[in-house]
Amino acid sequence: MHTPRTKLLLAAALILACTAAAGAQTAKTATASSAAKPAPTAHKPGSTPEAPSASVAKYNSRSRRDPFLNPILVRKKESPPDEEIGSGQSAPGIAGMSVTQVALLGVSTRQGGRTAVFQGTDKRAYFLQEGDRFYDGYLKSIADDSVVLVRQRHYRSGKVVTDEITKRLRTP
Repeated sequence: MHTPRTKLLLAAALILACTAAAGAQTAKTATASSAAKPAPTAHKPGSTPEAPSASVAKYNSRSRRDPFLNPILVRKKESPPDEEIGSGQSAPGIAGMSVTQVALLGVSTRQGGRTAVFQGTDKRAYFLQEGDRFYDGYLKSIADDSVVLVRQRHYRSGKVVTDEITKRLRTP
């Protein structure tokens, strides 16, 4: 009968035997490769002798990651974290235009509230009210001679930066 302790000892002996066999096989290939190298030749008089090449140990990954490199630092070098990312394809009309691309043409005041008139990049007029969306922001408020737009920028690190942009009808 085998107790857990004897099973553990048998497993350790098997592992040692396998590593010894692998070490012997590696030694055989090393001696075979050194025997295949040509003998050093004598240098000609008047020429400089070549320096013997020093053997440099290199890591062969064989499709595995390098255990001596920090994967978190390697990943950060691939893409900068504060790179602005897009929101995909833009929608048609004013919803597909950036806050910085539109121009304020006028403000209409009526009993129910105010309406701002914008000109888009397609040279069309758009009538917007508070809360209407642009590609990268929305219309926050409408005053008598100006509007406040909020621009939202999303970064790869997950940070969202909001800027308030005021567009005026008349510049003093």
